[in-house]
Amino acid sequence: MKINNDINLPKSLFDPPQAGRQGDLKSFLLVIIITFGLLGIVFLSPLILAFGKSGRETKILDKNYSMLSKKEIIEKLNKDFYFNKNIKLVSDEKTFEIKMSSISAKIDTNKMVSNLLYRRLNQGIKNYVVAFWENKDFELDIIWDKIKLGAEINMIADQIDKPFIPTEIVLDEGNLKIKEGELGMEVDKNELGKDIVNSLKKYLMEENNIIPVKIIGILPSDSEKNKALNLAKKLINKKIILSWENNINEVSDETIISWVGFENKCNNNKIFEYVTNFNKSIRQEPRNASFNFENNKVTQFESSKDGYEIDNRAMSTDICNKINGWGNSVETEIKYEIPLIKTVAKIKTGEVNDLGIRELIGRGTSSFRHSSGIRNFNVQKGAEIINRVLVAPNETFSFIKNLGEVTLDNGFKKAYVINKGKTVLDVGGGICQVSTTLFRAMLDAGLNITDRKGHAYRVSYYEEDSKPGFDATVFIPNPDLKFVNDTGNYVLIQSIYDGVKKTLAYEIYGTKDGRKVEISNYKQWGASSAPPDVWIDDPTLKPGQIIKDESKVPGLKTSFEWKVTREGQVLHQKTYVTSYTPWAAVYRRGLQI
Repeated sequence: MKINNDINLPKSLFDPPQAGRQGDLKSFLLVIIITFGLLGIVFLSPLILAFGKSGRETKILDKNYSMLSKKEIIEKLNKDFYFNKNIKLVSDEKTFEIKMSSISAKIDTNKMVSNLLYRRLNQGIKNYVVAFWENKDFELDIIWDKIKLGAEINMIADQIDKPFIPTEIVLDEGNLKIKEGELGMEVDKNELGKDIVNSLKKYLMEENNIIPVKIIGILPSDSEKNKALNLAKKLINKKIILSWENNINEVSDETIISWVGFENKCNNNKIFEYVTNFNKSIRQEPRNASFNFENNKVTQFESSKDGYEIDNRAMSTDICNKINGWGNSVETEIKYEIPLIKTVAKIKTGEVNDLGIRELIGRGTSSFRHSSGIRNFNVQKGAEIINRVLVAPNETFSFIKNLGEVTLDNGFKKAYVINKGKTVLDVGGGICQVSTTLFRAMLDAGLNITDRKGHAYRVSYYEEDSKPGFDATVFIPNPDLKFVNDTGNYVLIQSIYDGVKKTLAYEIYGTKDGRKVEISNYKQWGASSAPPDVWIDDPTLKPGQIIKDESKVPGLKTSFEWKVTREGQVLHQKTYVTSYTPWAAVYRRGLQI
């Protein structure tokens, strides 16, 4: 029997014809798409319906805030959490309360609404769906005034804090006694602040919050007291002789006994306090050799001297280490050499011939004929201080640094000064006469002037023998008057005060290096009328007495060009511009009784 090979049989009885398979597959996929679409709509419908509302399972301090709009959240916040309560704080038997109004504490409703409504969006689209169903319990977001809260905490601390009073051994009329100490207490302000803020966030105002307090210090045991007393007994009637720089000082046994500590230690605080105070009384600043220039020679009038001070920490540590040995020593008089820190004088007496001070290189003058007696005193005082000053090569001279503190204790008197645009009574009025005169000498010497400022107002004293614009004001801590010594040798600054003629001169000595100074192109412009007279009540004057301190001076702008050259090369060049505001006449008058 012959088989027809042209007949195509299905590969499997289960395989349908090709056209039928494709139709069924499309139907099958359509069913799946519709099914998942319906499931997605069912699953996402809560998200869609909750748009603009808080998520499910949303709470604030265990109160339900689920599926609420912005308005509903704010209304519920105001109902659930009202800030008219006080935070209670407790420490031992003391109770304190902080009113919410005293620290301006309130709920940050904007932030709370943002957290509740947008917390899912903040996590990204991927986590948006998961976050919708996630349980979330928020704390309160609070706004408060940090400065006010700090003030409240300080008030509480002031009532709790106690200083640590260490136990001491004292010698009272020849008898040793233990002076009992007391432990200190200190509020941990940082922790207390955190606790208060945490109570606000958790709305725990009704609970008693324990104030965090730290105990300060350690009190010795009875055995430690006995050991210290035994050492103190050995130190009675002993002397310590301190020596330094051919000087000696005796330390009494009463002081020595106060250095005894407990726990086999010394009383570090007492020792360091003694050493520090003793250092203040014996320390010496280095003194440079002082010179005066007369008849083309430098003459010595005061020799140089190195300075010194106690090495406070070294001496304190040394005494602490030796006090036990001193107690066990059979010697009743113990010698101790103080460890010193030496400061070498910059200019030694033997260096006088190496300084290069040979001739006058610059001079400046000023007159103050109408100045008051007190002001003249300050001018003289300032000129005495800024006198015989040696400035090393490449060193920066500072007027304020060399002048030092301008105080009544340092010998200055109160006189009228210009400060912040006003004429006021202050210590040291007249010092600017000194700085102005020295500035003119600096200009004449051609030194490298690095800091100079003119006065805000024209001052008649500075114009008695000069045009306006050649003045220099100083006021601690600034403005200052400075120059760098670029001459290659030392320069000597010397003042010449004439109290009879009421003139001041500054002479600068050194070695001429061929530099030439040219001041040119002086200009004045922008003149303006003076304001009305100024009257100052002066309680130091007799009733009805009137003294004129300043004359009317109009406002003005000035400038001049200053050029320093050497062998055709420009060393320094600058245009000094000064702007003066109008200056009123100033009168002082005695108060009428």
